Amino acid sequence: MRKTIFDTDTASDDAIALMLALDYFEVLGVTIVAGNVKFENEVSNALFTLEYLSRPDIPVYLGAQRPLLGQWRTVEEVHGKNGFGDWEYPSPLKKPESEFAADAIIRLSKEYEGELEILAVSPLTNIALAYLKDPKIINRIRKIWIMGGAFTRGNTTEIAEFNFWVDPEAAQIVLNAGFDITIVPWEIAEESATITDEEWNKIEDINTKRSEFFIKVNRVLREYSKSVGSRGSVHPDSLTVTIAYDNSVAIEKVSKYVNVELCSRSRGAMLIDWYGLNKRRPNAEVVIKADSQKFKKYLFDSLSKA
Repeated sequence: MRKTIFDTDTASDDAIALMLALDYFEVLGVTIVAGNVKFENEVSNALFTLEYLSRPDIPVYLGAQRPLLGQWRTVEEVHGKNGFGDWEYPSPLKKPESEFAADAIIRLSKEYEGELEILAVSPLTNIALAYLKDPKIINRIRKIWIMGGAFTRGNTTEIAEFNFWVDPEAAQIVLNAGFDITIVPWEIAEESATITDEEWNKIEDINTKRSEFFIKVNRVLREYSKSVGSRGSVHPDSLTVTIAYDNSVAIEKVSKYVNVELCSRSRGAMLIDWYGLNKRRPNAEVVIKADSQKFKKYLFDSLSKA
């Protein structure tokens, strides 16, 4: 199995994405970063998820508790007060490691040089910090899969997707560092990874420990998504992990130079040089269409496991 680090601001869909990652990758560690909800809730959610899925052996590393610059806000209205749909789950027994997340990323990149991939479904602060401390890491990381950015329909501002908006400086650093990167933007998930009411009911009917987990952690996410016009709960992180595992889920991709805006109301906007206007070499592969049916088959297969 391919070796990976799962970098997360653990809330609703992050937990389902982690479940998928555990099915399809050898997860060497989970690194936590500031983002969706209060940091202590993100940590607890990650620890509980690993216990719930019978993988308490996987280490959890605490990372950046704020973005590199500027201010951000958490989004409990999207994920629930604790980030897990207000599910009052038992306190996890598992404890996080003492090693800082960026240091763990650097160490693992040396231990698994040329093999290690990163599933980055969160703001990119931890990865930026690892690169700033050790720029040669770009030669050791095989691939970074990023859920981030929006073409035109921002889910946090009119133009910005949440992960890029939380820490655009970190996103800019990572995008321009020289890593092999694939980006799954927000709209692709909205189009291909939305769980409709009918599909939600089917997940309830699966009646496994995993399907129950899905329903509980995503309950508030579903309500919020529908309140802002989506057809159901949207699962960008899970789609990103699935594309990382099976690249054929990404039906159409383009290689372009991608950057991030740092200023004013457009802060966090993803800038794609569609026509090569600045003569810069492409630095990322961007998914522009995904196979919804194939993604959902992977999801339902995973949720159906005992």
